Amino acid sequence: MSEYAPVRGEVTLAPVDEQLLARLVVVATSDADVSEVTPPLTPGDAWTPERLAWFEDYHRSRRGGLTSAEGEVTWAVLEAGAPVGSVRLKRTETDGMLETGIWLARSARGRGIGGQAMRLVREQARAAGARGIRADTTVTNSAAQALMRASGFRLSPEAPDGRVHGILAERS
Repeated sequence: MSEYAPVRGEVTLAPVDEQLLARLVVVATSDADVSEVTPPLTPGDAWTPERLAWFEDYHRSRRGGLTSAEGEVTWAVLEAGAPVGSVRLKRTETDGMLETGIWLARSARGRGIGGQAMRLVREQARAAGARGIRADTTVTNSAAQALMRASGFRLSPEAPDGRVHGILAERS
């Protein structure tokens, strides 16, 4: 028997309003490592008030979407209506190229949810007129690299900074 259960229900993306943000905080703080969800704002691997405030402010400030000053939008990844992570799109310095990133709760990994979320964010990128999407991860994050490959990203060799970059070009 597999360690992971398959997807239990439909995977959807939802804008992060206050009610959903509160639910997303619970998922992030109970079922994800802080370093997977926030930048290293404080020493150590604990959820601190600073990291929690950053997380909430980040999602609130992205509600304006790609055309806002932040040039970024986030969605909660929902499985059967319950939040299991978050995905984002961000403008880049390259016209027509958007950047994406995703984090999922530990309990949601390895069940196909990431692939479905990436398909949905790709649809959002197309609707926004993107000609391509880029993503990056660390060289040690083999699960993220596998998700990127399965989603059609072409991966670069390891960069000097220890990152692996991926590009997904949309056909015109």
